[in-house]
Formats: sequence, structure tokens, C-alpha cells
Amino acid sequence: MLTMAHCAVIPLVWLLTAALSFKFAIILMVMSSLYYYLRQDALLNFPYSVVSFTLTDGKSCVLKMRNGSEKECDVLGISYVSAYLTVLILQPACSWNFRSVIILPDSIDAEEFRRLRVLLRWKWKHI
Repeated sequence: MLTMAHCAVIPLVWLLTAALSFKFAIILMVMSSLYYYLRQDALLNFPYSVVSFTLTDGKSCVLKMRNGSEKECDVLGISYVSAYLTVLILQPACSWNFRSVIILPDSIDAEEFRRLRVLLRWKWKHI
């Protein structure tokens, strides 16, 4: 899905009425974005890629990165929850940046995925 979304942009860039060098620059940025997000979210081979997380009491979680470090984050109410995809929107403690964790049904046990969706939809939406 990630690759298809990025590749769908390329024909649209050619429809722009802009200089050819500008079009190539945009396509280069789109392909760089695809490379970055594939390595971070799909292949999980960046040192700071999230390999696991643990939900804590309240409305926070602890992320474990590929390099072994851990980071505590608050789960925001704008996280997206559906039957086929869950996107956790997180804000690391003492930071203004946001972080997202993409969870697909085949990357987690079915019962755990259901429990996570219920928890996010009913408990943390209203906090």
C-alpha cells in the first residue's frame, strides 16, 4: 500500500505545468520518502524503528526500538483504529514531536489486535 501510494503520485507530477527540473525534484523527494518509510515502518531496519510496545496504565506506552533503547510516549486520541489497520499517534515525553506506529492484523496475534482496538477505541478516545 505504501509503495502504491507513492507511485500513484508520479503520474500526477507529470501533469503539473512546471519546469522539467522541478518535476524531477518532486519525484526525487517522493522516492526518498518511499525509501525512508519502507526502511522505518515496513522493513524495520533503522536503529530507531519500533519493534515492540507495551501499554501502561493511564494513557501512555513504552516503545522499544531496534537499537535496544526505550522511549515513553503518550497515546493521543487521534490514533486511527479499524479492523484492518491501526495507527497509533504517539507523543514522546518531554517532546513536541509526534511519532506513529502502524499495526497491521498479520503482524500481531488476532486476539491481541482485537483487545488493542477495543482499548484504543473505548478507553483512550475519551481521556
